[in-house]
Amino acid sequence: MEEREEMLLQQLEAEGRQIARCRKTLSDIIDSGRRINCPKLVIICKSLNEHIGVFDKINDELSRIEAIGM
Repeated sequence: MEEREEMLLQQLEAEGRQIARCRKTLSDIIDSGRRINCPKLVIICKSLNEHIGVFDKINDELSRIEAIGM
């Protein structure tokens, strides 16, 4: 079970990095002062939502594993 937890933690970290990248990109677009390219913005937001969804699923699974181990 520890191997599974370690793998999930690594995946959680990777998803966290992807979420941070998407948020940084959104922030950069907004702060640039240039006209916003809506199709690009939609793609970034969809990607952000997907990564948040995966992050939540991994976090839920880790919570279940922790609850079982207690």
